[in-house]
Amino acid sequence: MTLPVRPLSPGWAGGTVHRTDDPLRWDSGRPGPEVLVLPALWWPPAHSLPANVRAAVLLGVPTVRPLPGPIPVVAGVDPDLVREGETVEVNGSKGTISIAGVREVEVVTAFLERGDGRILLLERSSKVGSFRGRWAGVSGFLEATTPLEQAYREVEEETGLARGRLELRASGDPVLARHENVVYVVHPFRFGVGEVDVRLDWEHVRCEWVDPSEVRHRSTVPKLDRAWEAVARVPTPKG
Repeated sequence: MTLPVRPLSPGWAGGTVHRTDDPLRWDSGRPGPEVLVLPALWWPPAHSLPANVRAAVLLGVPTVRPLPGPIPVVAGVDPDLVREGETVEVNGSKGTISIAGVREVEVVTAFLERGDGRILLLERSSKVGSFRGRWAGVSGFLEATTPLEQAYREVEEETGLARGRLELRASGDPVLARHENVVYVVHPFRFGVGEVDVRLDWEHVRCEWVDPSEVRHRSTVPKLDRAWEAVARVPTPKG
């Protein structure tokens, strides 16, 4: 799959990922072309790069944009998206990184919010195909023509609440979450609800209305806290 990232230095190159955890020692000792993956805080380097490094991927974004260098460099990558030993291609001109053997799956996550500010979390059942026993918002694979339409469908199927009872309060930028060889592109939404009589389907065994701060303390589907943050910061639409 190909991920959009922030371009810092133009060019194209590929190689095997080497993630370094030492700000001074970046040589893996392996032969062949490599793509160096490291914290943005350590870039630009204070020393010469290993001879076999063909490109660099920065975890996060540098506080000061460095001048273009001799190799392609991209930034803004979450630490969980790229793993040691994988084959990647970096395009520093377009601002993309391609990861071999990893596929992309689009999903939606909808948070239902009561008048007191509490949001609905659902515990996934043993009958679902992934993340059994974890807490989630209302979620599902993107099969409709738009993420918003899919969100409405999932809410009705999983809680019994029809779209006429929902108030769209926010939609956020997609959140990327990796699990094994899949990167989930999560489209998050926040809906206000005037009633709280939830009817669960087979996908969940129980639900709870919780303070949003509780999300980060639960065993959840990947990056549920990030999905909530993406819509919690967005102002409620007017009109």
